Amino acid sequence: MALDDKLSSAFTEALTKALPGAAPSDLTLNIQSAGTWLNISAVITVTGVSERNGDILSSNMSWKSFNVSSDLRAGILSYNTVGNQYLRPVAAFYTNASLLVGRPNSTITGVNFLVNKTGVSGFTAEDYVGNFTLFDFRALDVPLESWTRTYSLSNNTTTWRYTPAQLLDISVGIQRLNLTTTIFASYGYHAEVTVQGIARAHSDTLLLDVGTGQKEWVMLGIVAFTVILAIIAQLFFRARSKKYTKFGRW
Repeated sequence: MALDDKLSSAFTEALTKALPGAAPSDLTLNIQSAGTWLNISAVITVTGVSERNGDILSSNMSWKSFNVSSDLRAGILSYNTVGNQYLRPVAAFYTNASLLVGRPNSTITGVNFLVNKTGVSGFTAEDYVGNFTLFDFRALDVPLESWTRTYSLSNNTTTWRYTPAQLLDISVGIQRLNLTTTIFASYGYHAEVTVQGIARAHSDTLLLDVGTGQKEWVMLGIVAFTVILAIIAQLFFRARSKKYTKFGRW
């Protein structure tokens, strides 16, 4: 998916808020979706973050913790506000069902909600998933120098990689007579920042000695760096069921 007007404005607004002057010059999304999962890979080139002082090219990478809150769509698929569009209605249904447990006509005999392995109320679970958006990269607010750095001799590139803790973890257990069903959704991603040449980082500043012989690259590199955001998620509720035996007192 190429960078269309809505994508461009949404990412420009988010990047500018994170770092004035930062803007996307190119963005490519690859979206794969099925009934229970959504995988997206995104490659974005950001401009307006670099300057040259002598032979040193420095780039302010603090923009990487940007947050896109807009509802973005590919056909009928809403792939950014996934929480509000797809997860909240399910959580709301079982929150309502939990209020009916114990009533004579209730077919559900028990409901429990877990967020990050901790029991919560249904209303808390609703808010948790309802506020979830896919392109929320505030978890990348970790200095670049703390990311894992590697240098590739074969293609002369320096890459930093970072994987935040899992960003979405919710499950709902539903009991119906002799059947227990657990539905769950999870989300996580890893990020990469790649630059041509041997580079180093100090806090959130990327430093590259461009010297002579790299002037052609510098004309481009002085304004553009690429971050690769590989997103692996199970963003729709999946279910697993099992029968259980209910033991009573003798």
